[in-house]
Amino acid sequence: MSEEEHKPVSLDDFSGAPPRNIDLPSAPTVKQVRKEETLYHDLEILFPDAPVPRVSTGLVLHRAVLHDLTGIPVLLDWLADGDAAIVQMEKLMERSVELDTALFRLNKFIEGDLNGQIVRLTDTRLMLLPPGCRGVRGVENEAFAEDVEDLGQGGFL
Repeated sequence: MSEEEHKPVSLDDFSGAPPRNIDLPSAPTVKQVRKEETLYHDLEILFPDAPVPRVSTGLVLHRAVLHDLTGIPVLLDWLADGDAAIVQMEKLMERSVELDTALFRLNKFIEGDLNGQIVRLTDTRLMLLPPGCRGVRGVENEAFAEDVEDLGQGGFL
């Protein structure tokens, strides 16, 4: 085998004319979908303040990226309204003073004032739970529990 057979191919080799089409009469015709026919709706533009129905048995789960300390009041408002939130904290990880301040403020309000809970999902993600919600370690017991007492205190995070 020669070295040319294993020579890497660069993208510059394909800069010429595109391959030509060959009409095969026996091949079935396939309708090509144009990009103009595919219509996508940006729901955030269509419904910037979408009405979320409030029901006593439901829970709204927000997701957010915390860029700096200015986002803390929004998170606290969500929790005060009884909603939960999953928060990506990766943007704050390089700034330890801001990260410590954010965690202190979240902890003081959620666990101290509201009696809610903060659950660490990953190294950079937290789940903020309102009062009445508790994180349970593992899901093996969750499906079979009929009542909160069935889960046991040892399963709480």
